[in-house]
Amino acid sequence: MARNRMAMIVSLLFLVSTVAAIVLVFSQQKLKKTEAVYAQTAQNKIAVVNIYGVIKASSKPTGALSPSSERIIKQLKKIEEDRSVKAVVLRINSPGGTVAAVEEIYAEVMKVKAAHKPVVASFSDIAASGGYYVATAADKIVANPGTLTGSIGVIMEMGNFTGLMQKFGVKIETIKSGRYKDIGSFSREMTPEEKSILQSVINDAYERFLAAVIKGRKLDPQKARELADGRIYTGAQALKEGLVDSLGSMDDAVDEAKKLAGISGKVKLVTDTGQLERLLDLLPVGLDEKAVDKIIPETRVRFEYSME
Repeated sequence: MARNRMAMIVSLLFLVSTVAAIVLVFSQQKLKKTEAVYAQTAQNKIAVVNIYGVIKASSKPTGALSPSSERIIKQLKKIEEDRSVKAVVLRINSPGGTVAAVEEIYAEVMKVKAAHKPVVASFSDIAASGGYYVATAADKIVANPGTLTGSIGVIMEMGNFTGLMQKFGVKIETIKSGRYKDIGSFSREMTPEEKSILQSVINDAYERFLAAVIKGRKLDPQKARELADGRIYTGAQALKEGLVDSLGSMDDAVDEAKKLAGISGKVKLVTDTGQLERLLDLLPVGLDEKAVDKIIPETRVRFEYSME
């Protein structure tokens, strides 16, 4: 009796251990398959960097309501260090922005390329001036036929309210440490010497923009200078002039990025949308950047790679 009971217990233990072994084997195989799929997905990541609206640095430590250049640069730095990201698509819908912010993003895109990650620019409604400047760092540019692009140049604007002030009898007294300290003041006419100084500043920034176009698009310097007179082009016109590589959509840009990265099959598109951007999507359409600018005034001098 005892022997029979012992035999039953041994048989039961053997059966349980056998079932457990079978389950363990299948679990390990399933885990390996899952890991293989994950590994394949991880190797096929393409990062999408959205460059929307006016490109500028944040005016406050906490950041402005619109995506700042700091956020874009932070995302590009992450991409540079992430080995699972094999290529980058810059989705650009921007009229440009401030000179320093644009140049910093351009420099960071160049670092991503130096990390052997192909970069493709995809143009939406508009990719002009500073928006186009950033795109010249890409390996390929894909524009929509109706995209507005170009506007290669620099602009600086300052107000002059002397006529209005005279009408209302307003006068401003200025005490300064040097003759050019109040250059661009809205309270007086600008002197020829001051105009010359500011023109030299514009020319300096323009030459850097032009050099980026020549290098990125591999254009003849003379032709590039002829194209870079501030005019805008449609995507179709830009293609004829060699300012973009092809016409197409965001999907076409992703396909181009896959080709450059040597990726076949499906890819995983990843982006870095912060909480602030998700919050902005919930705001009424009327609360845009211009509305915010009324609350947070800009500086009185504009120095921008921007389309008017």
